[in-house]
Amino acid sequence: MSALLRTLAPYGLSLVLAALMWFQHGQIASQDLALKAYGEIAKSQASDMANLAERVTGQRLDLVQLERTQEEIRNALDQRTFDIERLKNENPEVRTWADSLLPDPVARLRERPALTGAAAYAEYVRTRDAVQPTSGGATHSRRSDAAD
Repeated sequence: MSALLRTLAPYGLSLVLAALMWFQHGQIASQDLALKAYGEIAKSQASDMANLAERVTGQRLDLVQLERTQEEIRNALDQRTFDIERLKNENPEVRTWADSLLPDPVARLRERPALTGAAAYAEYVRTRDAVQPTSGGATHSRRSDAAD
């Protein structure tokens, strides 16, 4: 039996090694597919990251432009405030007009409660008194479309 075992042992060992290699080949093939799939995912994520970086750069440029515009508006407002103060100091008639109190209806238009959120604003508008028409109605009326 030992002679038979010695004769068949190399073939058996070769068969076991072949089976092991076939099993390893299957694992390598599945890992290769997994690596390709992960590579595609990585490429997609890299593309998404590049797009996001572009958008962030664009938003930063927009923010810089908005800050510039805000600064220009602030400067224009400061200049107008300065001009108004200068006019008040130069002309006593303008000074008395600027220092006078607003008429009651105009002052009521400027009164607003502290509102937080859209729902509070909607409630404020809903419960507010309606604007009263002036007496006598409109002095100018539109022509009808038939008259055109």
